[in-house]
Amino acid sequence: MKKFLKRFSMIILCGGRGKRLGEITKRIPKPMVKIGGKPIIQHKISYYISQGIENFTFCLGYKGKILEKFLSKKNLNGYFSHGGVNTGILKRIYISSYPLSDHIIISYGDTLAKINFNHLMKSHIKSNSSITLVVAPIRNPFGLIDWDHRGKAINFKEKPILNHFIGYAVLSPKFFKKINKKIINLKNGEGIVKSIQLLIKKKEVNIYKFEDLQVTINSKKELKEVNTNFKKYFTLNENSKK
Repeated sequence: MKKFLKRFSMIILCGGRGKRLGEITKRIPKPMVKIGGKPIIQHKISYYISQGIENFTFCLGYKGKILEKFLSKKNLNGYFSHGGVNTGILKRIYISSYPLSDHIIISYGDTLAKINFNHLMKSHIKSNSSITLVVAPIRNPFGLIDWDHRGKAINFKEKPILNHFIGYAVLSPKFFKKINKKIINLKNGEGIVKSIQLLIKKKEVNIYKFEDLQVTINSKKELKEVNTNFKKYFTLNENSKK
């Protein structure tokens, strides 16, 4: 398994501002926020290495120098890509990886998921798709209702199960050849959204369903919950102790 994964690189997107974390991310970049006493980026890398992934590209942005200083001490096979503070997510990926010579894994810097990357990569390659999205089910806490133009209800679902993108994807070498520069240059996450919508129409999006343990920190409430219940839904492997 590990030998197979050694050929693939991972891009970790670390440029977001993390505004919903308030004063915490006024001092440090979001991937440096601690879970269980260690930065989430450290937990992430430890798990990826345990799976057999060895090559990393860190797309830096907001407070990137702090993150680069921390990671430079970890003796990683890593490359730092400085795309600028205001560069959109898709443009960051493009700057750091184009042209793609092999399939490449994408990971958002604020999400840690216990993915079997061997299964993920085999699913992606077998699909022959431009992109594979890792999705997970989530139960909506509300009853959802649709109505027509006359204001008459046409559908009602009580707390339906929805599927959401969890911040992990795999890109094929043909990915950027399927979209245009205008989409690549869009701000924030618009480029990712537009490219996925375009590739869905072309039947080029593969789905990898994930139902194991994951951690996401988008707000103070989520961070508190993660630090309180961390061991209940993500057990650290031995590599994370290093």
